Amino acid sequence: MARNKKISKRQRRKRKLILFIIEIIILILVAGALYVYSKLDLIKSKKLDNTKVGKNEVSEETQKTFKGYTTIACFGLDNREQGVYESGNSDVILLMNINNDTHEVSLMSVYRDTYLNVAGEGENEKFQKANAAYAYGGPEQAVTMLNRNLDLEIDNYVAFDFKAVAQAIDILGGVDIDIESEEERKYLNDYVSYTSEYVGGSDAEVEHTGLQTLNGVQAVSYARIRYTSGDDYKRAERQRRVLTEMIKKAKSASLTELVNLVDTVFPQISTDLGKSDIMSMAKVMIKYDMANSGGFPYSKDTFTPSKSIGSVVVPCDLESNVIELHKRLFGTEDYTPSDTVKKYSEKIVDLSGYTADRSADNRFSGQDEFFGDGTQSTTDSGSDATEDTTE
Repeated sequence: MARNKKISKRQRRKRKLILFIIEIIILILVAGALYVYSKLDLIKSKKLDNTKVGKNEVSEETQKTFKGYTTIACFGLDNREQGVYESGNSDVILLMNINNDTHEVSLMSVYRDTYLNVAGEGENEKFQKANAAYAYGGPEQAVTMLNRNLDLEIDNYVAFDFKAVAQAIDILGGVDIDIESEEERKYLNDYVSYTSEYVGGSDAEVEHTGLQTLNGVQAVSYARIRYTSGDDYKRAERQRRVLTEMIKKAKSASLTELVNLVDTVFPQISTDLGKSDIMSMAKVMIKYDMANSGGFPYSKDTFTPSKSIGSVVVPCDLESNVIELHKRLFGTEDYTPSDTVKKYSEKIVDLSGYTADRSADNRFSGQDEFFGDGTQSTTDSGSDATEDTTE
């Protein structure tokens, strides 16, 4: 009987010790969460003016497909010293589509030179390069452009410039990128000096091709290349590759690196997401799993509507490309585009003369899934195929 009491006391002491350890762990986790939560105040909050954000009237079936997903528009701005509050061309346009049930994330680039209606809510139609929408009316007009042309219902955005990206990469110890050719290495090094002058980081050039760790300046310079084979299509692929490698590094970063990352980068981000939204998404992103990645439009060609606009990327046609977009993002097999998308599609055909069979040799071939965005235009897109006023 005495032995049983002795064992019982030992068990109680052991149980108390275990509970004490668990309490300490919980306190550490809570403290960490509260610390991150407090740091979220560093992010510049700019709520979208919903009266300026347009959406299409879509069917009930389409509305149902949106449930269970969170779609966020990400805009990379070439603003130099203006900062993310100022309106500038969005040289990176990414759709981050999160499946809240499976924790899969799709990253879909919208090529910045895609010929779409960039008009703001209540304005007359204005078909130009997609990257001009942010310059005309900030995040509201850029989100409207995506919603109207692609039949989406985006309510959230994140904006950043390439200085924040370069600094984040340096904090994470660089990203591993495969420099595929001497031509790619040459153009990368051409950007290094200018990028370094703006970012303030190292101006060291890349000395050889192949898989290697790039610093912040080098990685941003790599992501800005658009003069090799593939032009802006290849550039969008490079941007997605850099972003994915950054996420890999962040998932294995030390606490010190993450704290430094938060302190340095958060003040350079503008978003309408609130603290609770970001914390909820963080739980999903920890389990991040790349479902697919690619560039929109899938079936495409180039033409020059005017000298002032320059060469643009034309969806061939918009309606069929949007159907494919919904299939890839939401798994929709029987999606029917809205009347607005159909109208825009017909208008683009009228303006360009390019119908759905214009790029029949590369239609939805799957070549651009993940990082193999190698689809080519049926015409010579040349190095000037995606020129505009920004570098």
